[in-house]
Amino acid sequence: MGGRDTGGMSTFLRGLAGALGQAGHRVDIFTRAGATEKEETIVLAPGVRLIIINDGQGSLAKENIYPRCRLIARAVEDFTARKKCCYDLLFSHYWLSGCVGRVLQESVRVPHLIMFHTLGRAKNECCPAEKEPLRRLAEEERLARRCDLVVVAARLEEERVVSYFALPEEKLARITCGFDCSLFKPCGRREARHQLGWPAEEEEKIILSAGRIEPVKDLDLLLEASALLPAEDNFSLRIAGGDEHSRARVARLKEKAAALGLGGKVFFEGIVDHEKMPLYYSAASLTALTSCYESFGLAALESIACGTPVVGGYTGALPELVGKEREAGRFGYLVESRRPDKWAAKMRAVFLGGNAPAAEEIEEHLAPFSWEEAARLLVEKCRAGLPDRL
Repeated sequence: MGGRDTGGMSTFLRGLAGALGQAGHRVDIFTRAGATEKEETIVLAPGVRLIIINDGQGSLAKENIYPRCRLIARAVEDFTARKKCCYDLLFSHYWLSGCVGRVLQESVRVPHLIMFHTLGRAKNECCPAEKEPLRRLAEEERLARRCDLVVVAARLEEERVVSYFALPEEKLARITCGFDCSLFKPCGRREARHQLGWPAEEEEKIILSAGRIEPVKDLDLLLEASALLPAEDNFSLRIAGGDEHSRARVARLKEKAAALGLGGKVFFEGIVDHEKMPLYYSAASLTALTSCYESFGLAALESIACGTPVVGGYTGALPELVGKEREAGRFGYLVESRRPDKWAAKMRAVFLGGNAPAAEEIEEHLAPFSWEEAARLLVEKCRAGLPDRL
């Protein structure tokens, strides 16, 4: 978790595919082989295969994939022809995969679904430092109009898609995100801190940030807000995420932390295995999501599932997860402003808050967010929206 090209989308794909497989559907997930990988088929779960294809292009930077979309599609076609695979649906995730899927649809002639996960136009509007290219924006609009169904995972993202592309209601499917409830559950703050080697005292407040280190996550805002917390709060900030591609950003953030007087209070944890994230969430006093833009915000869901409140912006599914009507802070707080003092106030409100919700209350609150429900909604929408194609 927290690498440049790993994060919520990978978790979403595996969770949704697993639930579809459990429901009796067959799912093949195609991905490219890197420079040292060979063609391989891996069974991930009953009915679910990960197929690593070798398109002869070797390892490619993301910006070099677009001109090769047709070559990648041909490699998929070659595999499916050799293995005699037949499909009822194409479901592309992210705009580059959508471009490959559009080529594939020319030959397989089945409905094509697209889930963008993030929208280039939204990233540019919310965080101009992202500088998503015009080519991406044009392709996303083309895909939204030409695909048979556009899938989103939050109400705010649905509103963006409608606003940007003027799509009719029947072309949209809003499903949900889920989480592994056997993995993400409260496990005791003291024990989690002990396993991570963090200070075990409840008096030390720990703020967690989990995700990629990139401009849209706005970690500058998190540092600026943390610097406004009073010294007596006895806090530290743990940032989980970041790989070799984010070294320069991490170095700059460390310099900024020192300049803000946060020396010795900010720790960069690097990439964390997904299976270890429950320890991080459980060890934290709160999880902060300062992102300018999220299409869902899976870290918020996982944090709440572990019993740790969230302080986050009005983006993605955070209004549903935290909820304006829950401003008493039961599951955290929403902050609609980008002002550091507003964020500091909400973080301090969590520090001074009352007892955490019981496991039963968390379970009830998160009941709508399951991979089984996501799979059910997707199948239902496909059957209703594509009755003549399935």
